[in-house]
Amino acid sequence: MSAEVCAPVDAPLAVHTFQAAKVARWLQHCGGIAVWGSLDLSDPGREWFTPARLTDGTLPSPPHWSAPNKPKRIVTDIEQVFVVTHREAARVRIAIRRGSYGLRWKLTDASSARLRKALAKAGSTAVHVFEGDHAVVHVETSRTPLADWLREHPNAGP
Repeated sequence: MSAEVCAPVDAPLAVHTFQAAKVARWLQHCGGIAVWGSLDLSDPGREWFTPARLTDGTLPSPPHWSAPNKPKRIVTDIEQVFVVTHREAARVRIAIRRGSYGLRWKLTDASSARLRKALAKAGSTAVHVFEGDHAVVHVETSRTPLADWLREHPNAGP
């Protein structure tokens, strides 16, 4: 057996266009981007981004009550950051109900089924956001390296 250890390489960090300039600033001035995961079992895929270091050099506090005490990774290489643009693919009418113990709001079973169907139809890059009584499904239209995006948008730079 080889002495080398196989470890998965972290996937590139995908940010939205409205986050690109801020993330570029963090890479240049704050030691990178801290990526925080979620400890909340009902929302395990949620992520937050903060600067890796604050202006005084200290580590930032967790950005949410469900975030762990330490970020799950810190991205310091601009080559690992991509700017993603989306377009609206579907708009699904939703209804909500109280969750277990009345502590949370959840989609009704029928709304969940409609949303799952719309996400499956939109493909693997689909994401959704809630707007009032609709879930809006978006699909990825382009993925541009952050350095290229900054060259294309010179006024948005750090």
